[in-house]
Amino acid sequence: MRLIKAQNTNLRSITGKGVKYDINDQVIVDSNNVMLVPKGTTAQRPSTPINGHFRYNTTDNRFEIYEAGAWYGVRIAAPSTTAPITQQNLGSGDAVETIFGPLASGDTFYPVPTAAQNILVFVENVFQISGTNYTLVQNPGNQNTISSVISTGTTTVIQTATNHGYTTDDLIYITEVESTIDDALENLNTDDSSSPGSHTIVSIPAPNQIEVGVDTSGGNAANYVPNSGEIFRAGTSTGPYLPGWYLQFTSAPDLDKPITVLHNFDK
Repeated sequence: MRLIKAQNTNLRSITGKGVKYDINDQVIVDSNNVMLVPKGTTAQRPSTPINGHFRYNTTDNRFEIYEAGAWYGVRIAAPSTTAPITQQNLGSGDAVETIFGPLASGDTFYPVPTAAQNILVFVENVFQISGTNYTLVQNPGNQNTISSVISTGTTTVIQTATNHGYTTDDLIYITEVESTIDDALENLNTDDSSSPGSHTIVSIPAPNQIEVGVDTSGGNAANYVPNSGEIFRAGTSTGPYLPGWYLQFTSAPDLDKPITVLHNFDK
C-alpha cells in the first residue's frame, strides 16, 4: 500500500516547493522568494473579523493584525523611520505655569503615549516620575466656538456656542474674530501682532458669555462670521492650550528650567 508522504500546492511536482500542510499541523511556505498577503483599504477590512486575521492596509501603508477584538498595526522596533526617538522641548518653567505641551511624538499612527510612564520627562537634567511629578491631560484649553460678538466698546462681550466653563480671571486666547481687515474687532485676536498674547476674563455675564477688557469701539459686530472664531484657555507663559495632550506637573517647574520630553523609546 502506497501512502502520500506530503501534500502541497505545487502543480508541477508533489515533492516540489509550495505551501505544505504536514503531519505536525504546520503550514509551511517552502520558498526563498516572497509571499504576497491579502491587501486592501481600511474600508475593505472584513465585516466580521476574527482574532488572527492578518493583512496589509493600503490606506495606512502598513501590515495589520486583528487581535483581542481590534485591529492593530504591526510595528517595527524603534529607532526607525516610522517612530524614531524624538526629543521635544516644551519651553522653560516660570515658577507659575504647570501645564506644558502639546506633546508631539511625530508618530503618525500612535501620536499619544499609551500612559504617562511611556515617555521620559526631564526638568533641566532631573528625571520626572509619572504619577508623582506629572500626569497627562487632554485638551486643557477647554476649546469653545464663538457664535457672536454681542457688544463692542471699552470692554467686549462675546457669546460662545455652548456653555464655556471658564471663570473670572481666567486667561484666554481668542483667534479669528475679524472678517474685515482693520476692523476694531481684530483687537480681540491674540494672534494679531497688535494684540496681547492672552486676555483676562473680566466677568461671566451668562454661562455662554465672556466679557474681556478689550476696546473694540468703532468695530462692527456684524462683521463677525458666526462660529468662525475659537477661544482656548491660555497658560501664563506657554500661550494657548491648543487641542492635544499635555504634561501637567504637580508643582510649577522653577524659573528658566527647560522641560524636555523623549518620545517613542518604547516602540
